[in-house]
Amino acid sequence: MVKTAEVEGHIYDIDNKRVQAQTYIVQKGDSLWRILRKKRLLNQGKPDELRSILRQLNKSLPNLDLIYPGQEIVIPLRITSLPPHSVSQKPSPQKQAPVMASPDPEFEMYRVRPGDSLFRIAKRLYNIPNEDFYDEYIELFKKMNPTLTNLNDLYAGQVIKLPVYPTRNTIKPIEQAFSPKPAESIHIEKKEKVSKKANTLANDLGKIFAEVGEEWIQSGDHFVPLDSRGSINLKAASFPIIYLQNGQTVIVDLNNELPKDIGSLIESTWTNYQIVHLRGKEDLRSALARILSMCDYPKVFEKGEPLELKGDINFRVTGDLIVSLPENGSGSKPTYVVINLIDDYTEPTSWLVKRYFEREGIKIIDYPPRDSTFPGGIDESEIFEGGTDPFSLIEKLLALTNHNFSTQIEIPVYQSHKADLRVNIKVDFFLRIGESDAIIDLTGLTPEIVSFLEEHQFSYLSLSAEKDPLELVAKTLEFLNVQFGNGQHSFV
Repeated sequence: MVKTAEVEGHIYDIDNKRVQAQTYIVQKGDSLWRILRKKRLLNQGKPDELRSILRQLNKSLPNLDLIYPGQEIVIPLRITSLPPHSVSQKPSPQKQAPVMASPDPEFEMYRVRPGDSLFRIAKRLYNIPNEDFYDEYIELFKKMNPTLTNLNDLYAGQVIKLPVYPTRNTIKPIEQAFSPKPAESIHIEKKEKVSKKANTLANDLGKIFAEVGEEWIQSGDHFVPLDSRGSINLKAASFPIIYLQNGQTVIVDLNNELPKDIGSLIESTWTNYQIVHLRGKEDLRSALARILSMCDYPKVFEKGEPLELKGDINFRVTGDLIVSLPENGSGSKPTYVVINLIDDYTEPTSWLVKRYFEREGIKIIDYPPRDSTFPGGIDESEIFEGGTDPFSLIEKLLALTNHNFSTQIEIPVYQSHKADLRVNIKVDFFLRIGESDAIIDLTGLTPEIVSFLEEHQFSYLSLSAEKDPLELVAKTLEFLNVQFGNGQHSFV
């Protein structure tokens, strides 16, 4: 490897390639292939070539798959072929060490945007060839997202797992440049067989955290670097990992197998790591509450503790657990998540209530999920918002209750047989209620006119003295013979 003049970094001659490279400081959440994709390097050269170049640029690092925040690595910026006469003489290549196997392809979490489809996402992020997308990528995506039964049903705000392309079937992990000493790496092996109860609990927890919008990993290995002292290898089947959007990482010790000294070592090395040791007889409610308490959320409301929100409509919401989520500034995700653990005797939350609360920034999760989805053939429900004045409020209320009406109109109240006498009165609202003509008065007609109207079989409602919007709505609904309930309502 020949180092030459420095131009925006360093220039290296490696094999028959000229490589422009620079030093990069690893950031939180980085992986090697994510860095390369961000730098648009995955389309430069063949995967084997790129792997070889990276290995030679970073000979001092034991394993480029185990990078951690703050670590310095050298990454190529541009790779070009050298002319034949400038290729450096080098000894014949040595036999390469075996490639370290990885059980799962690498992936990243992605929040679906309006108008997204899987094909558009893969093209935009990875510029994936069509044949690779249809031959390989779709199957990988299905395996990583088993709950998605129809790939055409992605919706804005949904969180999915995207296999990073090129996948590990195309680009294999960087192998270790040398074998670490046994003392430098601590392997926490899982039991030969995870208990059925622990596996069921883990699956339930994983589905709930996925609904909340967090990343739950329950397969493969998880490496925790220990600065320069080595690393800890956890089997995710026994120690599922939760990657939270607030930057925290939670390790769930399903069978209480993780030695306390190793747990303390992890937490002392990484301040953003928390470990939850589950007890043998832990049920879903208890385990979920204990894990949520370690996730560094702004607030977790316990069972029965009310969430009270003040506004045009005051809410008082309770559930088994309510999570206050951190703000991300985009307004695209909920502010609160209500988790209800239901059984066969508990009615799920109706789709109408769920949809309304989603608009208010509150997501309701019923688990296990039951069929309370939006039924086909029903129009989207509208939110009734109060008007800025009594007149517009009554207008919206009449429209909402499907009444035909006229406003600010003169209506004929009396006409003589010879048509030489006619009495017209201007009213605020004129409509039909059943078989009767009806008037809603906001202006304030005189008592004499009101008596005259009632004599001629008009139904009459005076709201001219009513200032309270809730009372105004209640009196109008009663006048319209519409059933309603006032006071506090229980939804969740």
